[in-house]
Amino acid sequence: MVDKSRYYVDVNVFVYWLGNHPKYGQVALDWIKKMETSKRGEYVTSALTLYETLLIIGGLTGKNLKDKDFVQQVINPITRIKGLVIESLRSEDFKKAADLMNEFKLDYEDSLHLAVAIRTGAQEIISNDKDFDHTQIKRAM
Repeated sequence: MVDKSRYYVDVNVFVYWLGNHPKYGQVALDWIKKMETSKRGEYVTSALTLYETLLIIGGLTGKNLKDKDFVQQVINPITRIKGLVIESLRSEDFKKAADLMNEFKLDYEDSLHLAVAIRTGAQEIISNDKDFDHTQIKRAM
């Protein structure tokens, strides 16, 4: 039996949620609440997302990745989301991403996210990044 749906969660959802973004913060929070009440594995993201979230929030707040408290403030809430699985990046993802760059005119980071979404069987990508609109996976946000 196939899962009814699986969602890949892009980095911007976590940045908007943790940063309480004025425009997208509530939408991101709504997605987080859905993840909290879903069955484990219905939502997936990659380890790359954790790192990118740290970099982006660090850049926005002036915090440093040498600051253990800051790192924990970002990583812990994400890793505690009940329905979310964090996928490791595999060597095949890096290779696939290079092909996806050309096929869909994406930057390498978006291509890595798409490669993991494809590998994990995601039917939708939760993101406000319109670059995903031209891929084989539907975008929601």
